[in-house]
Amino acid sequence: MRLIGFMLNLAALTAAVLANHHDSLTLSPSEHSVVRYTNESLIVECRGPGPDVKLHWKSPKGEIIREHKGRIHIEQTAPEQLKIVFAHIALADKGNWTCEAAEGGLHSKSFDLIVYQKITFTEKDTVKTVKEGQNATILCEVKGEPQPNVTWHFNGQPITVDANAPKFRILADGLLINKVTQSDTGEYTCRAYQVNSIASDMQERTVLMKIEHKPHWTQKPHVGLQYAYINGTASILCEAQAEPPATFSWYRKQKRLESNEKLYTIESDSHWSRLTIRVLDAKVFDNYRCLAHNHLGSIERITRLEEGEKPPPPSVFQLRGYNSNTFDVDLSAPRDKDQLGPMDVNGFRIEYMTEMEFKADAGKWTNAKRKDFPYEEGANFLITNLEPDTVYLIRAASRNLAGFSDYSKVEKCKTLSLEPRVSSGSLLPNSNPLLYVLLLHQLLRLRH
Repeated sequence: MRLIGFMLNLAALTAAVLANHHDSLTLSPSEHSVVRYTNESLIVECRGPGPDVKLHWKSPKGEIIREHKGRIHIEQTAPEQLKIVFAHIALADKGNWTCEAAEGGLHSKSFDLIVYQKITFTEKDTVKTVKEGQNATILCEVKGEPQPNVTWHFNGQPITVDANAPKFRILADGLLINKVTQSDTGEYTCRAYQVNSIASDMQERTVLMKIEHKPHWTQKPHVGLQYAYINGTASILCEAQAEPPATFSWYRKQKRLESNEKLYTIESDSHWSRLTIRVLDAKVFDNYRCLAHNHLGSIERITRLEEGEKPPPPSVFQLRGYNSNTFDVDLSAPRDKDQLGPMDVNGFRIEYMTEMEFKADAGKWTNAKRKDFPYEEGANFLITNLEPDTVYLIRAASRNLAGFSDYSKVEKCKTLSLEPRVSSGSLLPNSNPLLYVLLLHQLLRLRH
């Protein structure tokens, strides 16, 4: 029993001595665990009990750090201390780093380096083009520590994976879309979420997927018959969707038409083309063919241009009311109420500009504002968003299926000022002729 007691006391004494040796080293910072992101820096100082205790640092693999420069190195500015410097922390640096006495190993102190990596995406492409009917994979390889969670969205809406209708399949590095159609065109967003002990993060990457397909006409109804009158103009519009965008061309009697100052003007964009014809004589009344083409196919349609009649100018054109920002215009044109034909007036166009703009444009109406109205008996034709206390020039034309009439004579009108008028020694607000006229007009309609 005495021997057992002696051995226990010796073990306790040895443990106390070792503990004192262990605690004789100090680290700064003193935390047992230090957390850093990749590419950040870190310096940890190890201080011994005195200059006679030589120190060194060991990596998590037990390797002694001897370098005095580089990404991981040691620095000694005093005999009793030794610093370890991490210039750019990497994921491989995580683990237990130990400072200990070079001789005997009784003195040691360690810390755990925990390394996190912020979310990054490997892929950089933002546009992907796929042929209609093929499978497509939107790549999204995400890096991070801890490993981020990933969700997918299409045009801002979450994508759900249906086992019974496997349109989408989420892969380790992307999203698989089976047999793409034109409705699959849009933005696919990969969102990565990461939560760790010091922060949370969310990053996203969006890819626009375009589905290659041959041209097809837009949903607007096709007008196969149009009218024009001699010395007027006719515009034929051709609209088609395609990926890549279609190339438009125009034909008459198998001859391809080109823009020229005399007869034709062709304007085109990604999804439309407009042919404007100057009707110099009756020879231009014919069939015009629009062809839309890309490398996947082509489509075409024909529009017949026939001679029509120039509409008469408005028979009534006058200002019915006004205020500081609105004109109420009275417009009318003769037409057969009992039997309407294609050449009857079906609408109006009003052009207007300030007197200052008219003078600046040297008396031309090229830059005038325009507003089109359908024909309606007794309707209020309102020109809004005008400047207060400003003189405007205004004119109008009738419209039928063959085009516009000659313009009416130009009227000069002035909007009201926003400043109140002075009357009988008191300030009264401006009267509103437009409001009075509209109220009177409604009362008259109710009486009839």
